[in-house]
Amino acid sequence: MKYKAALLMATAAILHSIPHAAAQVSVSYVSPTGDVTEGPGQTLIGVREGLEEMDPSIRFFSSVPPAHNDPAAFDRILSDQVVLAPTYLMVTPATAMVDIYDRLNEATAKGVKLILFAPPIGLDEHPIDPLTYIIVPEDEMGRMAGRDIAEMACEQGRSPINLAMFHGIPTSEIGNLRSEGFLTTLREELETCDIPLNVLVEEYTNFSREMAFNTVEPVMTAHPEINVIFGANSNTALGVMEGLQATGIQPGADGIWIAGQGGQLDELAAVCRGEIMTVPFRDPRRMADVALEIVQMDIDGRSADIEPVYQTQLSPIRTCDDVFATVPREMLESRGFRPLIPEELWQD
Repeated sequence: MKYKAALLMATAAILHSIPHAAAQVSVSYVSPTGDVTEGPGQTLIGVREGLEEMDPSIRFFSSVPPAHNDPAAFDRILSDQVVLAPTYLMVTPATAMVDIYDRLNEATAKGVKLILFAPPIGLDEHPIDPLTYIIVPEDEMGRMAGRDIAEMACEQGRSPINLAMFHGIPTSEIGNLRSEGFLTTLREELETCDIPLNVLVEEYTNFSREMAFNTVEPVMTAHPEINVIFGANSNTALGVMEGLQATGIQPGADGIWIAGQGGQLDELAAVCRGEIMTVPFRDPRRMADVALEIVQMDIDGRSADIEPVYQTQLSPIRTCDDVFATVPREMLESRGFRPLIPEELWQD
């Protein structure tokens, strides 16, 4: 009997001594969308593929709601994550962070370590304790597009700028930061060359391609003098572009200038075709790499070396040359980009 007890104690000690990496580690990624043509979907793919290379024994789960803007479904998914209790939970918020605080705290109470792809709003004030934040400076993304449009207007003498703002979701920190950054910088930069700015229309189209498509025709009917449209994300800019084309209005250098945000692949293809004028690009696959580097650091016992915040670099995209110089080749060769541009634009 004593021998059996000693054996059990020795076995327990051995199991306890096994490094964390050898234990059953699991990673979950929760995202608003799994679409390969969109940033969160590309990050998801990057995480999954990176984990397979890093350690095939790590279990991976992913979940997306049935629709991009479905807070109730997103909440149900996070509730499931609390039950699942993965070792690491990566989350790209669907709307406002405030909507998911409770679920994230429930997860951390069960020992889950959070890695959040989140907007840079009062990170030190969030009532949660993630392992780290990987953020896109959304306000800077808006400012970059504002500077590009103002620079083009000043160079070409487009005056006045008659602007339509196609915002995202009213409660979305991401959308509000982008819109405010764009509008503030555009106004400041246009003042340097004395070009007036008239904000004629402000619409909330919920980051939806379909809503933007359906909204742009009545907007242009009411305000045919509009010559610049801001889209708060890639789908919004693309919906505006397609809506204009459906009504016979030409977007592009000689037509209405569209400023996009984010740089999903079909939006970058539209830049190549000359139909969208500017897109600040953030590399979602690099964001996945950073997340996996953080997981590896924690597994290796180096959590003290993990920074509380990692910022994603942004690159301005105004031409097809910019696209090929900036975007990872494997993304450009995917179905989300290469078939969408004329073959003569392809750069080997």
